[in-house]
Amino acid sequence: MTGRREERSAAKRAEIVAAAREVFTTHGYVGTSMDAVASAAGASKRTVYQYFADKEELFAAVVLETVDRGYEYFRPHILALAETDDVETALRRHARATVAGIMNPEVLQMRRLVMAEADRFPDVGRQYYERSWERTTGLLAETLTRLTERGLLAVDDPGRAAYLFTWLVVSIPLQRTAFMGNATVPTQAELDDVADEGARVFLAAYGVGKKEGA
Repeated sequence: MTGRREERSAAKRAEIVAAAREVFTTHGYVGTSMDAVASAAGASKRTVYQYFADKEELFAAVVLETVDRGYEYFRPHILALAETDDVETALRRHARATVAGIMNPEVLQMRRLVMAEADRFPDVGRQYYERSWERTTGLLAETLTRLTERGLLAVDDPGRAAYLFTWLVVSIPLQRTAFMGNATVPTQAELDDVADEGARVFLAAYGVGKKEGA
């Protein structure tokens, strides 16, 4: 019986978080009320307050839940890259997965929201950065180290290389949509083309025999 209650409680919390994410990304932090979240979740405001003390706590929960889901999306792709024997194909595949994950409309909306509220909630912004960019690029850096140890890449600063890889494949579409909105997200073919080119440039710099003196 206790297990069922816990499952129902977890399910209700997830429903509230999902509803809050939609309301926050549509109306912003200031434009969101607990009444609106309760209505979107099909719950009473009292129920919402049973799970979250205030709007700030709810906002933090929404942001971090989105971030953690994003990390779990990237994690298997990065781990698969570490085991490849065909680094060129695997880098291109991972580049496409990276672009697809970051250019997801929900991710873009949450990114804008966190950036807009960074001065109001610096701790939320810090946690977003640490649990998204730092955690994901940290895992990628470990993979680049592994590929270098296996003789498939020549990377001397894995942390920096992980960031360079990410920005090579996402900076063009990400900057475009940051200023012009989700309606300007390129087509899948355009995203794949940018990803492929980013992977090619990365491999030109860090492929075996590409380093000066190699």
